[in-house]
Amino acid sequence: MFKLSFGKDCKQLFCIATISLILWGCGSTPTTKTSKVTNAIKLGQTTHPHNYYVEKAQQSSGVNRQAYYLLALRSALNNGQLDAADEYLGLLPSASMLSDDHRLELQLLQSLRFAYADDLSLAIATLSPSSSWQVSANRQVTLYQQRANFLAQNQQPALAARDLIDALSLAQEESLKTSLRQTIWQEYQLLTIEELESLLSVATSTEQSGWLALAIIGKNAIRSPESLQQQLMQWGTQYPSHTLSNHIPERLVAAANVIPYAPKKVSIILPLSGRYERIGQAVQNGILSNLMAQNSEQEIQLIDSNDVGAVAAYQQAIDSESEFIIGPLLKSNVEQVVAVESTIPTLFLNTPRDSSAAPNQFFFSLDKESEALQGAKYIYQLGKTHPVVVAPDNVRGHQISALFSQQWLELHEDELGADEVEVIFFKKDNELKATIERLFETDKSQKRINTMRYLVGNKMEAETHSRRDIDAIYLVANPKQTSMLMPSVEVTVSAYANQVPVFVGSSGNAYRMTDSGLTHLNQLTISEIPWLLSTSNELSPSAIKRLWPKMKQSQLRLFAMGHDAYGLIERLAQMKLFPEYRLQGLSGQLNLDEQSKVHREMSWAQFQRGRLKKIQ
Repeated sequence: MFKLSFGKDCKQLFCIATISLILWGCGSTPTTKTSKVTNAIKLGQTTHPHNYYVEKAQQSSGVNRQAYYLLALRSALNNGQLDAADEYLGLLPSASMLSDDHRLELQLLQSLRFAYADDLSLAIATLSPSSSWQVSANRQVTLYQQRANFLAQNQQPALAARDLIDALSLAQEESLKTSLRQTIWQEYQLLTIEELESLLSVATSTEQSGWLALAIIGKNAIRSPESLQQQLMQWGTQYPSHTLSNHIPERLVAAANVIPYAPKKVSIILPLSGRYERIGQAVQNGILSNLMAQNSEQEIQLIDSNDVGAVAAYQQAIDSESEFIIGPLLKSNVEQVVAVESTIPTLFLNTPRDSSAAPNQFFFSLDKESEALQGAKYIYQLGKTHPVVVAPDNVRGHQISALFSQQWLELHEDELGADEVEVIFFKKDNELKATIERLFETDKSQKRINTMRYLVGNKMEAETHSRRDIDAIYLVANPKQTSMLMPSVEVTVSAYANQVPVFVGSSGNAYRMTDSGLTHLNQLTISEIPWLLSTSNELSPSAIKRLWPKMKQSQLRLFAMGHDAYGLIERLAQMKLFPEYRLQGLSGQLNLDEQSKVHREMSWAQFQRGRLKKIQ
């Protein structure tokens, strides 16, 4: 991305100051215009301390004197010697007295000086190229690039892209052109479709409108990769002579040529008997419901991993000439099968400890770890500053609390002195009330009150006080523990303090669709799969419950996972090219990371009047 960081640090100053010097060597072929002044001294290059150039300036006159002072100014800026730079700026004549080459150089250096002072607006305003200048193309390119840098840093990607398009029109060297095209594309990708469409409606040139139209296609490709090839053909017809005609971004070309998975036969490996039969059947029912909804003619082969073993089941799927495999489901089975060499694309329904994937391997799971990461982000977005994690004193509790804490610190990585997340553990369920009292230090307050009553008499009126710095609790718990904790928080927090909001992952959701009186959970916020919070979906959770009345809440989530797993088949190839692509599934908003792992963005809901309501 075309961005710089500005600050007072000398190392940073040096990096910024040398940008224009680095760019000086790019695109060195001049335009047909010839500079009016041929300088004996080459600007933009400094190999000596600024004092050296000052001495040379004092020994020279006219054009050379100006050139040496400009070199002294650049040398001083390169080394972070700002007082000296300011002095040399005062020794230069006004811009109107300078040659075109020297005027451009002065603008470059003045803009850098403003950037060092953290005044990007002035740094940008200082750079004003003129069509009347008789300077080489590479110098004009340098100016446009430098201004684009500052515009990008000032969060103005559209204007940065505009300047880079102007630079591209002047560039001569192919390597520079390639770099510029890539950077323009990156800047436009920072804009939304709506912003791009607004810019397209007022574009003043075919060159700019072509860029914007293609950027819109790129954004739409993330939403709907299936139509990309047709859109690119239409763009080529509309802009046959555009700069990008023979330089379509590689990712768009790759995406347009990708062949979606369209298997005629799919093998599904699940535990359909034994200890894990019910969870396997829940996933199976989700897969089959999606299959029937699509009225697909695909051949489906169900293989019981409990019957023949995971590796044998996988080999059976290969031998039966399946073109796609879903499963296995259990983590131990996935870890056995993932090492089996096969070219058949496979969507594993769990993530092994070593999740490095072969080209045609993908991983999808209902992991609780990602919910903790989302919990930290959500609480951070709400503006909370001091969350506390309450978790069971076991392997799972320690693992999830550590992930939450790590994510919290990463969210505050740009802040000096960010505090680590406070974590408090409980060993048994019956310790929850005492754990909350210890957390809010109401136990200490009560001890102080008891001491005072002993000293002054039992008739003394007093209320316990609690800590006021805690502004959120993230709970790692099961539904029973959640139900026990919420009343404890309510009665423990002092009447003089604000009620502390409590957040929990889906594993702590005590709500069932028939429940309506869970008032003790009011204000509890839960992350949950969107399907379980939906009331308008034709494939509603209540309808599934009527078909399988013994299905538990956790099994409904597995049903949603199976439904999504089948729906992912035709999208995975495109999702691999577009990590930004989001597929709205029953189990969450889905995307694929660089390790071929499917991530689920959960929905958030809150208990209000005993019922769970989705937060919009």
